[in-house]
Amino acid sequence: MSKYTSASTYPWKDELEHYRTLAEQAGPPPADGWNRERKLALVESVVRAYTPYQDSQGAIIDPFSGVERYYSTPAYAMAAAVLVDAGRTDLLQSAAAALSQSIDAVVKRSAPDNHPDFFPVLMMRAYMLLKSHLPEQAKIWAEALKTIDPEQDYVFTMSKMNNPNRMINWNAIMISGEYLRWHEQLANEGTTWMDRYLEAYHVPRFTALGLYQDGPLDRPNCPFSYDIATRYHLGVMLEAGYEGATADRLREQLRHGAFSLLLTLSPLGEIPPRGRSSQHQWNEAAAAYVCSTHATQALEVGDPVMAGAFARAANRCFAAVERWKMDDGRLKIVRNEYAPEDRHGYEIYTNHTCYNLWTAAALAHACLSDPGDDVGEVYLPSEVGSRVLQTDGWFETVIASIPGQQLVLHTAMNDPYTIPGLVRIQQMGLPSLIGPSAASHVQAGFTEFAEGEVRPLSYCPAWKTPDGVWHSLAEGIPFGGAYDRDVGLDPAQGGGSIVYEKVDHDTRNQVEQHLAERAAEDVVNASENSFAVTWVGPLPGIETLRTHYVQQADLLTITYEFEGEIAAAGALIPLMFHDGREQAVITHTDHSVRTEYRGAYVESTALDQGAIIHLEEQAVASRNGLLKEARIELGGAQSLSFTIRLGEVTHEGVQVEDELEHQA
Repeated sequence: MSKYTSASTYPWKDELEHYRTLAEQAGPPPADGWNRERKLALVESVVRAYTPYQDSQGAIIDPFSGVERYYSTPAYAMAAAVLVDAGRTDLLQSAAAALSQSIDAVVKRSAPDNHPDFFPVLMMRAYMLLKSHLPEQAKIWAEALKTIDPEQDYVFTMSKMNNPNRMINWNAIMISGEYLRWHEQLANEGTTWMDRYLEAYHVPRFTALGLYQDGPLDRPNCPFSYDIATRYHLGVMLEAGYEGATADRLREQLRHGAFSLLLTLSPLGEIPPRGRSSQHQWNEAAAAYVCSTHATQALEVGDPVMAGAFARAANRCFAAVERWKMDDGRLKIVRNEYAPEDRHGYEIYTNHTCYNLWTAAALAHACLSDPGDDVGEVYLPSEVGSRVLQTDGWFETVIASIPGQQLVLHTAMNDPYTIPGLVRIQQMGLPSLIGPSAASHVQAGFTEFAEGEVRPLSYCPAWKTPDGVWHSLAEGIPFGGAYDRDVGLDPAQGGGSIVYEKVDHDTRNQVEQHLAERAAEDVVNASENSFAVTWVGPLPGIETLRTHYVQQADLLTITYEFEGEIAAAGALIPLMFHDGREQAVITHTDHSVRTEYRGAYVESTALDQGAIIHLEEQAVASRNGLLKEARIELGGAQSLSFTIRLGEVTHEGVQVEDELEHQA
């Protein structure tokens, strides 16, 4: 058996190989019910929901604004073309009309919202699929496509901007489509100009983990959403046969990025949240394509383990998107239940029609690259074994998983869109939002909310200084100026740093040893993660604080230790409260606080004698809806400990009482 594996330089190579061993030992998981037809059905539900919104020219009209928006039309053309190719031939004329409109928009430089850079990969894939169905029309398309001048007809080019820092994901996405145009012999230039862009502006952005750092070269802002979107498009280019100057380096980087995706995908099929466009469905749609292509590549080299792992990961990504399908076939494009017109959790550029159809197009691309229904699935890394992973570059994230549960911790201290602290807990069998799924954050120009107070909130330390003022790690470190939402910021601005360490039996301090013993007594499952992050200021009133996490089964035990003069130690607890349709039930005592939502619960319990829990009335806005803030307070202390337990709600009143008695 050949191995589909990483180069020796891949930082998580040992974790990857350890996972492979565990996956082989675990045997096949139960079938998850996904096959190519079900995937195509999800794409079809979105496409057919928008067919009535196509005008006489072929454009897809956004029902909320009454005009064509962004790249909705070429995304529709591409997704519909995949369906036509799969036998839904009644969509042929609709797909063709959308393609004609899209080509015309680029040629005439009239792309809606000045977004032509997203058109080429979508319209070229549609062209490649439709040309055999409509050979005479294809000749007209081909003649029009030959007239495109990349440097002049797109926006993010050096001819237009003359700014290396603006050669970001837009430019890479455009190049992937332009390669398809060259591949179809519809471009006058070769691939040399693409190589120059890739060599100078895109290859340097990749970390050793294969993650793409979007944003200015000197200060990438690194959303995971634009990492996965860019890798998706560069993967399309490679899959189509790109063998230019950077092909070997890109191939290795994309393979490493795929392994990093596999190792960090939540058991519910979601990529970690970080930065703008987080919690949008297209994140997981792009991930579905990446996983599908690497499942196929692993299969081609004869590695059934990695083929099965990537195939299962792709299926989980499809499931993560399908979970948010509305009755009319469209998607809730951000993971909440608010009506689309409320725009809750939307970015200023988020458009319901465009992001429905771009999601459908990415899923359609995944269907084209599907390894087939005969691949035997393999358990995901988040389903077997335990691991703690720290990302590289400027992604500043720690991801910890034990079988069926994943934690995401952000360590950035001065980014208003990436709040420090524990921001996500997801667990198999529980609603994705219960943990909660993402932190709230500072408003700094991108995200819109229908209701709720906009301020940062995560699971993180809080402390009261001698002047009686409460502070929290979620507030981060001020960076000393107005935030530029396009440029981002230098992570060094404002100071501050962190020290991450895995904690084993030999390096535990007294508090950690006590917590580990207590956690071990409280659960049967022996899988455990123990890690710590030490945060170094400048933070108000303290020099450093140490956060330590022991993760076991459905119990997480956390301790915070403060170095400095403080009047009280504390901890912030974010509670899922409202998803836009359904409200959680929150109850609390002096020592515990609990939220119940859609048949599940999360309960936090203070472990220190004398600790008191306060619940804030004001709801806090997050992309997933509304959160409530609870704060554990312990006067005159330099440390504080608490547990977080998740599970299904059983008989009313019995479970919580049993648990509180057990913890006491």
